[in-house]
Amino acid sequence: MKKIFSILAVATLLMVGCEKGEDTSVVNPDEIRFETSIATRVAGTAFEEGDTFGLYAVEYDGDVVADLQVGGNYLNNEAVTLTGGIWKPARTLYWSANPCDFYAVYPRQNIESMEDVLFHIATDQSTPRTAEALGGYEASDLMWAKAEKVSREDGSVKLAFQHMMSKLVVDIVRGPSYEGELPENIEVHIYNTATTARINWRIGSLEKYLFSENKTIKMKQVDGDSFEAIVVPQFIERSTPLVEVTMDGIAYLLEYDMSFRPGIQHTITVTLNTSPDQEKIEISIDGSTGDWQE
Repeated sequence: MKKIFSILAVATLLMVGCEKGEDTSVVNPDEIRFETSIATRVAGTAFEEGDTFGLYAVEYDGDVVADLQVGGNYLNNEAVTLTGGIWKPARTLYWSANPCDFYAVYPRQNIESMEDVLFHIATDQSTPRTAEALGGYEASDLMWAKAEKVSREDGSVKLAFQHMMSKLVVDIVRGPSYEGELPENIEVHIYNTATTARINWRIGSLEKYLFSENKTIKMKQVDGDSFEAIVVPQFIERSTPLVEVTMDGIAYLLEYDMSFRPGIQHTITVTLNTSPDQEKIEISIDGSTGDWQE
């Protein structure tokens, strides 16, 4: 009877522990774990639940590392998804006996070549994200990371993602003489913009494709008076309209020089002023560059 009581007591203690929310699972040290950050962000992380990056790994032979290929690597475009705040691969990934260089691409792509890859950003970036697919803005925001010579002894693969594209923010503000509230039906477009980039996944480089067609991008509305869009790095001259702001069916074309650079956020502030007789709207603009905030 004493032995039976002892077993029951242990079982009861285990049940109590589980009821308190204790995690009794054991991390397998042979499994690869991941830590991520975004190099061009001031604080925090822009990743959301359900985001997925593609992971590659190439092994070292002594001090020589293998070249990254489309296939035949130690790991090949493995899907790793943010689930419950933890990056979880679609299948269990184990450490190699040799150190590896790890490459990550977000969002995960169907990669058929490692060099001279053409990528097209969305021209309508106002489309919302759904449970099944990214919105036009999110799908255009390419990020790349590389972690060199990582082994099991390091504990995890630390991936510092960097934005490969540029970002434009248009903030619309009321000037001191603007009367009333801003209209609710504001739309903002970017004109005369190359939307195709050429990518080298091995070194994480991106540049405007020389033969890219110039198109118009519809910006994503963040709130009532702020808009944002992903833009291929390029220079746009003042001689061509850059931004169109449409309010109450009236369009205003804004000319502005802009040198879009990779990983940089460019902000244009559009100030609206109403004349005393309210027969016209005067617009002034101011541009700046800085850290990519989101």
